[in-house]
Amino acid sequence: MFIGCEKNEVEIPEIPDATILGRWVIKGDTDLNVRYEYTANKRFTIYKQDNGTYPTLAEFQAENPDLTGNDWEYSGDTIVVDLNFGNYSKLVPTFKCDNYVVDWTGEDGEQWGTYYRDGYDIAECTE
Repeated sequence: MFIGCEKNEVEIPEIPDATILGRWVIKGDTDLNVRYEYTANKRFTIYKQDNGTYPTLAEFQAENPDLTGNDWEYSGDTIVVDLNFGNYSKLVPTFKCDNYVVDWTGEDGEQWGTYYRDGYDIAECTE
């Protein structure tokens, strides 16, 4: 008798360069159930669906055609996200753990938070 098991794992591509492009999880996110996905010029906030999964960016856009994401850009070493209505997030990213983890620092020098790539085991990051 043979019994098979499948794991529903996200395959993580090798990230040779420090880039914010891709999907990120907020470290310690137990209540928000949010993923941020950065494209070439937009940041999308993607929420967990009722079935407990996150849609792909294409699925999210198809289901939410009016949500066009937030514009973002690099200004020197700072990532500036236009949160609309004159509000901006201005944070400096520091990449670590082979670019799978990013620490964010505010303009005042205070640590703001940490993101890690969707599918990455944050426990593997010892830097």
